[in-house]
Amino acid sequence: MKEKDRNKKGKRIIIRCVKIFAVAAVIIFALRTALFPPYKQPRVTGGLAVKIREFTWEDEAREETFSETGENRMLTVKFWYPEEAGSYPLVIFSHGAFGVIDSNFSTCMELASHGYVVASIAHPYHAMFVKDVNGRVTTANPDFVKQVFAINNEEDPDVEEKIYYSGQEWMALRVADEEFVLDTILARAEKGEEAPFSLVDREKIGLFGHSMGGASSVALGRIRKDEIGAVIDLEGTMLGEYVGFENGREIFNSEPYPVPLLDVNSKAVKEAASVKGGEYINFYVGKNAVCFREVIFNDAGHLNFTDLPLISPILARLLGVGEVNARECIENVNHVVLNWFDCYLKGKEPLDIKDEY
Repeated sequence: MKEKDRNKKGKRIIIRCVKIFAVAAVIIFALRTALFPPYKQPRVTGGLAVKIREFTWEDEAREETFSETGENRMLTVKFWYPEEAGSYPLVIFSHGAFGVIDSNFSTCMELASHGYVVASIAHPYHAMFVKDVNGRVTTANPDFVKQVFAINNEEDPDVEEKIYYSGQEWMALRVADEEFVLDTILARAEKGEEAPFSLVDREKIGLFGHSMGGASSVALGRIRKDEIGAVIDLEGTMLGEYVGFENGREIFNSEPYPVPLLDVNSKAVKEAASVKGGEYINFYVGKNAVCFREVIFNDAGHLNFTDLPLISPILARLLGVGEVNARECIENVNHVVLNWFDCYLKGKEPLDIKDEY
């Protein structure tokens, strides 16, 4: 073959590869655009400008159980906080199973704009993915994924027992994550380190989370009752309130819940829990809490308590949303969260929350 012909052939191969790459890029972009279309952030009603920072911290007291390398557990935390100097309550957020650090980005923005330091924890191997500040990415652990799907099999005669023992395992991990983050923040705040730590009012602390993150927030609220001023559970079964398992049923913690607690649920979950045999743990905790309020969202699904229906409507529909207007729903959720913390962390009254939305 002549050199000229070889060059032509080489060019054709290069051009063909470029075309293939271009087509692939277009397909990937189209899928990305379809899954994650451009969207407008929910409105922020506070008057304070907000800054955002991320940190990745090593918990030297705990080895990473999801890894066989012997490394310690690493936790990435994202902060939203006012740009203006001052002293603000601290609120810690925990995402649900397969959630991400930005699951409730709009809620964190709303709180920070009204004068809160908000810290969202990414729970590695429980999150869909975590990207730390060094660029390292971890994804959901396959065994954890299997566990979650196993406890949703209502036809399994041992499902209640699996829920109990899996729940104890999950709560232990997540509560330890939250305690480590809380202690790290408070230690840095005491030292007077730069913002966001210098802005933290160590006497005013709140916790909230979605789904499994709501459950662990409730659990930590009981453990650190002398420090926590308010807790919000966004549609999470309060797994940490189980203290044993006998005769095929969970044993509930009979000690009154000691911290002001807001339980936010969809009407669908409320009705399903009401007709299910036995008492639902959240109802039991509510009846025995020192300060409790339940808020119901009509026509909402489980993911409507996060930003996912706006970020990726397709994924949200696959995972579980209701017929409610997604933007209106999350803005109402953000209003409820803000008002609960305003009341119990800042002493603002009256509490501006309806029983149903």
